[in-house]
Amino acid sequence: MWIWLLLMLCNLLWAGNFISGKIAAGEFPPFWISLLRWSIAAAILLPLAFWAQPFRLRSIDRKTWFYLAAMGLFGIDLFTLFTYSALQYSSPVNVSLISTLTPVFAMLFAAFALKTRIYRRQYLGLLLAVFGVAFILTRGNLDQLGAMQFNRGDMLMLFADMSWVFYTAAGKNITTLPPITTTALSTLLGVAFLLPFAPLIPLPVEAVSRAGVLSILYISLGASVCAFILWNFALQRVNLTAASISMNLIPLYTAAITVLLGGTFYRAQLIGGLLVLLGIGCISVPAGKYSWRTAVKMLPARRLWVYPLRLITLLAGGKSVG
Repeated sequence: MWIWLLLMLCNLLWAGNFISGKIAAGEFPPFWISLLRWSIAAAILLPLAFWAQPFRLRSIDRKTWFYLAAMGLFGIDLFTLFTYSALQYSSPVNVSLISTLTPVFAMLFAAFALKTRIYRRQYLGLLLAVFGVAFILTRGNLDQLGAMQFNRGDMLMLFADMSWVFYTAAGKNITTLPPITTTALSTLLGVAFLLPFAPLIPLPVEAVSRAGVLSILYISLGASVCAFILWNFALQRVNLTAASISMNLIPLYTAAITVLLGGTFYRAQLIGGLLVLLGIGCISVPAGKYSWRTAVKMLPARRLWVYPLRLITLLAGGKSVG
């Protein structure tokens, strides 16, 4: 059970990224948020990676360096640039909800690029997720879908989702390095790709407030270093599918934090978010010998309320850790 508590804390830290990112996006250009975030993170992750398992750069082959560079470009640079650009125009709740569409793009990428079989249940999930996002973007007025002008931030977050798919696909091809080393080196390469553009993009230091500095520190230390360490630690004890399902908590955390800070949470976001999560559930749960019905039957009926995490894990095809 404690592993799931770590995953819940990890996703809470990532949810805070959208809140802090919104503050930072009001004072820093997205480029500088990304550069400052990952420069601080790299300065901490590299020593940790070397301490956890010493490595030699010369021992890494060219193919691995290629995939590390792809991770740095798509996950460290493009994903964060699109995300923080999206937060300049859209709300943290909207951005976090649209971020849950990543499995949809992953499914489409697997179908068209990798020729992976797609099941009818996953097509249903795709329709539900797309319908849910449309409901969020139109504030529930679907009849205005054809005439509306989409929020630039919501559209930018779709590009962020696609960038994360390419980042994940590149990371899956790296099998010779520990996860923390992979993260540290891809982060370093991502920073290296950004540095040449730093002189071309002004940093408005005079407009930076204490809140802006604190948001950068949180994004760097909380949402980057601490969250990634918790994620990698949990992945050693549960499978990737089961852990990925826990990421659906991020928009719920984001909505809760937004309300606690006095923000507004619309009914359309709740309804659309539930549709997106239901659709992602249909896409993410793999086809196997367990169906929804048999999974419920295998749990003690009188104590079913005690086993929500075990039910989720069973449906994901993983091992129960509760």
